[in-house]
Amino acid sequence: MLAAFTQMWREHNRFRIVWVARMVTTFLFLAPILLMSRAYGSEGFAASGGGPDFVTFAAVGLVVINAATRPMSATMAYLSNANSVGILPALWTTPAPRWALCLGASLATLVDALVEGGLIIVLAFLIFGPSTQSVSLLAFVPLAFGLATFWGLGLVFGSLFLATRSWAAETVVTGLLLALAGTVFPITILPWSVRWLSYAFPHTYVLDALRHLVLGTPTIVPLPVDLAVAGASAVLAVFGGILMFRRADRTAARRGVIGLYT
Repeated sequence: MLAAFTQMWREHNRFRIVWVARMVTTFLFLAPILLMSRAYGSEGFAASGGGPDFVTFAAVGLVVINAATRPMSATMAYLSNANSVGILPALWTTPAPRWALCLGASLATLVDALVEGGLIIVLAFLIFGPSTQSVSLLAFVPLAFGLATFWGLGLVFGSLFLATRSWAAETVVTGLLLALAGTVFPITILPWSVRWLSYAFPHTYVLDALRHLVLGTPTIVPLPVDLAVAGASAVLAVFGGILMFRRADRTAARRGVIGLYT
């Protein structure tokens, strides 16, 4: 696990330009949100259940979605990169659980996401001034559930990669979360023709509980229901992902397709 963590960390962070790009990207993300909030105000946004601060609402959503989806994409990226350079079959002879290698890679990208989240908080402090929000320790519970859920999904998508070509699962999932899970706007503004889909995403409940505990926004369902749905999704995703990954591992090894697609 530590070896996979170190490999991914060095591959993604050894160049200084990466850190410069993160700071520039973070500023470019914050500036339009600040300008839109000043141009249009936040009265209607607050009336829709988003709270009085549009900037903080959007910042929390994007920081959390970035941190949650990184473990998912890291599993696929780790397997894909190992496959493209021809070392995937060698990794499969390592006397260690396969999921442990994926977990090490996921933790490396999670640290990346936390660093970027820290940059957003620092820049927001410098640009917008100090926040008066108080964070409940309970807020870490839905965040942990969200991280676990997407790591489990990463194993699901990674297991599919063992026997098939790489596909755009990360892009599809991230796009759906941005559009339907209330990442940057309350789902209450969506028409019912598509809003019902929002209730099918576990991340909707993760964000709903987290924002309530951090920003004090109203919840779409009672807080215990938010936490129960998020927790159940995390358990199902992790155990289901491990089981599916082990099954795909055995099938791919039996068919001899590990490392076939380069």
